[in-house]
Amino acid sequence: MKFDDDSQNLRLRLHVIQFAVLTLLAVLGARLYFLQVVHGSDYAERAENQRIRLLPILAPRGVIFDRNGLLLVDSRPIYNVILSREDIKGKDLGALIELLADGLNVDLEILREQFEVMKSQPAFESIRVKENATSADIVWAEAHKLELPELRVETAPQRRYPADGSLAHVLGYVGEISPKQLEQAHYKEKDYGPGDIIGQSGLESYYDHYLRGRDGHRRVVVDSRGHIQDELEVVPPQPGQDMITTIDLDLQLAAEEQLRNSPSKRGAIIVMDPNNGEILAMASSPTFDPNVLSQTGTSKEARRAALELLRNPLTPLTNRAIQGRYPPGSTWKILMSVAGLKQGQITIQNSNLVCGGGVQVGNKFTRCYGGNHGTLGVRRAIHVSC
Repeated sequence: MKFDDDSQNLRLRLHVIQFAVLTLLAVLGARLYFLQVVHGSDYAERAENQRIRLLPILAPRGVIFDRNGLLLVDSRPIYNVILSREDIKGKDLGALIELLADGLNVDLEILREQFEVMKSQPAFESIRVKENATSADIVWAEAHKLELPELRVETAPQRRYPADGSLAHVLGYVGEISPKQLEQAHYKEKDYGPGDIIGQSGLESYYDHYLRGRDGHRRVVVDSRGHIQDELEVVPPQPGQDMITTIDLDLQLAAEEQLRNSPSKRGAIIVMDPNNGEILAMASSPTFDPNVLSQTGTSKEARRAALELLRNPLTPLTNRAIQGRYPPGSTWKILMSVAGLKQGQITIQNSNLVCGGGVQVGNKFTRCYGGNHGTLGVRRAIHVSC
């Protein structure tokens, strides 16, 4: 009988198995070192970001007063329906947009436009689905919290202007920053982002840096579905600075009344303090309602109204007090009369200057009113445009 000695093969197999196990352990150890040591802080930060959310608290803009402390513009709290983009990864956006548009009565194309704009922005930026939400919108959002945990309702300040268009051209209006504005260097320097409400014209635009304030935030813990589990920190917003203008509201209303009662209902009136250059009133007609332009975010009706203002042939958005160009007309007589009196060439009653029936400017001869007047006093000269 013959026996085969397999001890050598067994030892070889054991060595191979041991080598394979050691190699596997080495690979696993290297991988763990790579995950825990080399990129440990990155993965820890990513995990923390998936668990922690920063929910912004919008700062109210500063209040604007007239010179006597009378209120011109303030802000009121409204409700907005917000969608967190960090929690919609992997979802069918088309179906989601249709669901939101139908449930919150938002125009489908406007909502798609907002989603498209936000694609190029960081994932932590939220989308304002519905501005100035009604009680029915809030109930719908709360009722769909289980299936749409990324949806939330937030309070936000909204600008409130005089409804009759008073001081519209002076105050201006605020509005959501547009994609074109975000591309301009002027706005990039100020670190504006999509959805920010900024001053678009008038004092609101010129003093936007002082009026807008600084937003706060809530630091909350969320679960895997995005439901808020705990609140870790609340940083309150810093309201914008209040502003006292040189406008006298009583004078302003009187000036606007004069324009409304004028035959053409078009024109401009400026009241200035000659001692220091302060503007006491600045009225322009026709005017517009700034509330229409400051609420064009998610409402198709508001956008239509704003478009009508832009296309209005009477150009109500033009501030005729500072944007129009007009011939000086009879106002020039006052300047020339003062210059003549100061130089001693004329007096209130008499003049050393002889009227030649007009004045030659270049190749054009401009006549006085009524022909040659000889020598006459200031009052008569102003009356006949001499």
